[in-house]
Amino acid sequence: MKESSDRRPTIRDVAKRAHVGLMTVSRVINNHPSVRPGTLKKVHAAIAELGYQQNEAARLLKGLRAKLIGLIVPDLSDAFFASCAHTVQSIARAHGYMTLIVASNRDSDLEIQQAELMASRRISGLLVVTSTTGGDDRLKKVQDAGLPIVALDRPLSGMKTDAVVVENRLGAEEAVHHLLKHGHRHIACVGYGQGVYTVRERIDGYFSCMREANLEPSTAFGLETLESTQKWLTKALKANEPPTAIFSLNHRTSLFLLQSLAKAKIALPQGMALIGFDDFDFASVVSPPVTTVAQSPVELAGRAMALLIDKIERHGKGTEFAPAKIVLPATLTIRASCGCTENSRV
Repeated sequence: MKESSDRRPTIRDVAKRAHVGLMTVSRVINNHPSVRPGTLKKVHAAIAELGYQQNEAARLLKGLRAKLIGLIVPDLSDAFFASCAHTVQSIARAHGYMTLIVASNRDSDLEIQQAELMASRRISGLLVVTSTTGGDDRLKKVQDAGLPIVALDRPLSGMKTDAVVVENRLGAEEAVHHLLKHGHRHIACVGYGQGVYTVRERIDGYFSCMREANLEPSTAFGLETLESTQKWLTKALKANEPPTAIFSLNHRTSLFLLQSLAKAKIALPQGMALIGFDDFDFASVVSPPVTTVAQSPVELAGRAMALLIDKIERHGKGTEFAPAKIVLPATLTIRASCGCTENSRV
């Protein structure tokens, strides 16, 4: 039961309720690894019962870092990054951290400014889905000043930091190989963000497959709106050798393609086969269901948070290790838009 008086419970109240010393409570609050599981459980129970809340202002006055984890993503309206943010927030809360989540709007300068501002607030650690396509000394200076940083979805160029990424190239290769097995020889690769690491890897996978098959690549980038996608499709269909299949680099472009093909009265997969990178809401329930290269934002963000929390706990204890790089799989999820049926898989 929480304290009934107006007085805020203190660390001494927590220690008394849990029947442990002040130092033990302090270690639990600061995620010290030496606390035994049974003691940890007792202290957390006492904190919950009393409604104890740590005084962040006092922590900062003592020169300690705030129990706050920062996350920078390119776009919070994007379902993939929104899912990453939700996962980060849930895991942070479970470990006693608050989160500060911002969007860079794919602006590398804004991204750096956000990182510098977060560092000035003495956050405990930072996750970054970078929009910077080259190395940037300013972000490295933030890291060198002592802020633990983990790269999420895309490595940070020129920086030695932990990273969790996805097999974008292999996922793209599997998708294009699948279309080739269906007999397609005119496969277009379309999307946007070709300067970003993830999309570059997907494009490289596409080109690798087309070269291997001695086929002419056909690409279109900058399809970030329905209008630009419709314009491309109209032009592509008038070509001497129009595409019979499309590999979409982004789930947003995949959605625009579905709308554009429907407006042009082109049926999937009879008139055009389609595979898109990134699964999306309703991909499995539209008619026909869309074949996608799926990756898990929940696993991606979860693994990155595990690295960051470990990095925060080791920080300043002389136990630093070489940067870790975790590469997660991308899975071809076969549905009907590529030409397969429930009873037939190419």
